[in-house]
This record gives sequence, C-alpha cells and structure tokens, in this order.
Amino acid sequence: MLMTCQIDQSGKIEQTNRDTVIALSNDIQVAIILPRKTKRIIKKIFREQGKSKIFIYLTFSALIFLLLKLFPPKKKVIIDKEYPGYEEFIKLNIINNFQKMKITQLPVLEFGLVGKSSRAHDYANKIAKKIKKANKIVKLEEVLKLILVKKRSRAT
Repeated sequence: MLMTCQIDQSGKIEQTNRDTVIALSNDIQVAIILPRKTKRIIKKIFREQGKSKIFIYLTFSALIFLLLKLFPPKKKVIIDKEYPGYEEFIKLNIINNFQKMKITQLPVLEFGLVGKSSRAHDYANKIAKKIKKANKIVKLEEVLKLILVKKRSRAT
C-alpha cells in the first residue's frame, strides 16, 4: 500500500492581500510561497483577458505542480479540497503540466479533506506566520509559463 503525503494551502489564491503557501507534508515537509504582489499581477492579466475567475484554479494547479516538481513524491498525494467542484479541472491541469515538462513519473493524485490537525496544515500555517521558511518563493514567470493561454489571432 502506498504511503500518503498531504497538501494544504494557507492564504487562498483569491486573497490577494496575503501570500499563498502550498505545503506538502508527512515524512517530509516542503513548501512554496506565491507572493501577494505576484498574485495581483496574475489576476490583472486574467482580468484583461476576461477570464478573472479561472485564474484561481489555473494558479492553484500550477502551484501544486511546482511543489510536486520541487519534491516529487513516490506516494499517493492527497490535495485538500480547497475548491470543491473544480478538482477534476485542477487535477487535469497538474497532469498536463507534468506532460508539458516531459516528466513521466506522476504521483497518484487524490482530493480529500486535510484537517486542521494535519502536519501539512500546521506547516503551511507556520510558514504563513513566518515561523518557518519556505523552500522556494515562486516567481511570476514560472507561473505564467504554466497557465497563460496564448490568444489566437482572428481574421477580421
């Protein structure tokens, strides 16, 4: 049976007044931070394209991918149900990012409730409160490379 890792988020993507922390934990602990300023820029780009709502799910997917790329677990990964109803969309985007980057070793991804007593939740909160440091601060270019949809030119 596969051992599981859990992923939790502190500071939702849509809360652009806070940094977002995505943490993976169980026998290891890894976390990344998306700074609030970067989230605002991403949101503005999507708003200008008339796709302001989808920015949340694409950004979340990209962050999960970047975290799993940073430390690829060879286990089942339980992602907290942060955005109910969008789990399949998020999972598909994570898998697409693995394929885009030609990474063939995919972890088993599932969504579930990661409770407040979980190590992933505790670790994400400690990083958000600056008690611990994240492994990486995500740069704007890293996220945009994964989420931006190129506009097709239209003949008028």
